[in-house]
Amino acid sequence: MKRAVPTLLALLLGTAGAHPLDEVVQAAYLSLAPGKVLLELNLSPGPLVAGKVLAALDPNADGKVTSAEASTYARRVLAQSALTVDGQTLTWTLDEVQVPGYQNLKTAGDSIKIYATAARPDRTGAHTLSYVNRYAPAKSQPIANIFLLPGSGWTYGVTDQQHTSAGRGLSVNFQVGRS
Repeated sequence: MKRAVPTLLALLLGTAGAHPLDEVVQAAYLSLAPGKVLLELNLSPGPLVAGKVLAALDPNADGKVTSAEASTYARRVLAQSALTVDGQTLTWTLDEVQVPGYQNLKTAGDSIKIYATAARPDRTGAHTLSYVNRYAPAKSQPIANIFLLPGSGWTYGVTDQQHTSAGRGLSVNFQVGRS
């Protein structure tokens, strides 16, 4: 359920156009929740660059991606992103990685989904969250968005948000309150 909001929203909104053949579409959905930031990172390689992603995902090139290979790959991807709240660097903990069938990835028929969590303190008042995704296995089309998941007596409200021109970064000013 905690991952359902971004996934459901993406399904309902669909995509604006055809999948780029020579790019990796990277959609980062960050959710602000009590005591943590949740990340769902969907990586969708086009067929002309899928080989680069598969080479990193399946280093022994046996055409099968083991859970160990998937976890190693996901940790490398997460290590290339930065998350800060109020200037304090937060560390991602890998929760899960979902890898579709090898052939689906090879032909741009599916996405790799990486789920991670970063712990953060909850304090009332104004705060700033910054996220940057530097993962670039090939030409990429990144975007990041924020979602709010209040609960346990905490409330959140976005007061401002800005994307970097290349789409790799997101800065969000938000208010935290108690209900």
